[in-house]
Amino acid sequence: MPGIFVHLDIQSCSFVKSWLAFLIFISLLPGTACIHKKVSLASGQKTQGGYDSQFPSGDVSNGIVTLSQAVKKIYSISSYTTWKFRREQAITRFDILRGSYKNQAWGIISTKETVFGTGVVASVTAKKIALLTCAHIIDSPDTLISYFPSQGDDPAACIQSFSIKEKQENWVKDLPSCGSFTVLASDIPNDIAILGKDCEALTDTVTLFPFPAGRAHDLGWGSFVYIFGYPLGNLMVTTGIVSLLSKRPNGEFSVDALLNKGCSGGVIVAVRNGIPNFELVGLVKNVGSDREEFLKPASDRPPGIDWMPYKGDFNVGTREIIQYGLNAVVPIEAILDFYINRRSSLIESGFNLDNFFDKAKR
Repeated sequence: MPGIFVHLDIQSCSFVKSWLAFLIFISLLPGTACIHKKVSLASGQKTQGGYDSQFPSGDVSNGIVTLSQAVKKIYSISSYTTWKFRREQAITRFDILRGSYKNQAWGIISTKETVFGTGVVASVTAKKIALLTCAHIIDSPDTLISYFPSQGDDPAACIQSFSIKEKQENWVKDLPSCGSFTVLASDIPNDIAILGKDCEALTDTVTLFPFPAGRAHDLGWGSFVYIFGYPLGNLMVTTGIVSLLSKRPNGEFSVDALLNKGCSGGVIVAVRNGIPNFELVGLVKNVGSDREEFLKPASDRPPGIDWMPYKGDFNVGTREIIQYGLNAVVPIEAILDFYINRRSSLIESGFNLDNFFDKAKR
């Protein structure tokens, strides 16, 4: 059987190569249509507001150390005298108002309530020091009343204990020799306060906050911030991402940082155009939390029987559940307005914080 020979000249080979290249190109078109373009952000890229929006690429240690030295732990101790009553005495607010409760109390005790938070050194002179913090840290109530749980159909609210504040002291860690600090100015609705002390024992080791005040209005979605505070009494620095509130006349914003009790009054700084350009943009106001009720064994439960089923009486307890990542903030604009309104009285008391706010942007 004669063989079949196919003769391809040079022109035919070129045609086949061109046709194969065309088929390959066509087959790749659907794939190329599904390719997503990735855009990388350059180091120090800013949000729409002007502050950096990603973790700095440079070394921030020196700035962090200097800044942390200006952040102080504040703890407020309130001393109360408490009168205790029995349910059958049926003590009401009327008895409190007319003063007859003192003769009916079955017991009188002295108690102390301690609240701790964070403050920042806003002014230092030869003998005077002032700290900026949140008002709720040093705002303890003058009186406390606790009630017995209602029983049956009895609507009367019977008082179990009544407490009167006898004394309050505001101390600053690392400055015990200065004694208790005085509340120079306070704004409860906006949660801002300034503490001050004429301290004879003040040393050169006290560090003034080293960076300028910024502008919370310049923060954008995703702005990167550092937060300094004393969660559970321990100095810590952490980071967070900014979310803007729908209405923000003073530049209000929130941060997603994992904060805990003690961070109230903590310093929030943003970075403008790279390290080391830190700027103060606000203070931590509070950490989101809910209160939860639960059943617990009565206080007379014998110890060491955790392995046995419990059949005794139960009490209702409450505990606070922290909603991590939901944090309220006092913006720097609100702090500046507060200082402007209180400036005259502060200067009369010998405390001038102009240098702290001199670079604030309106």
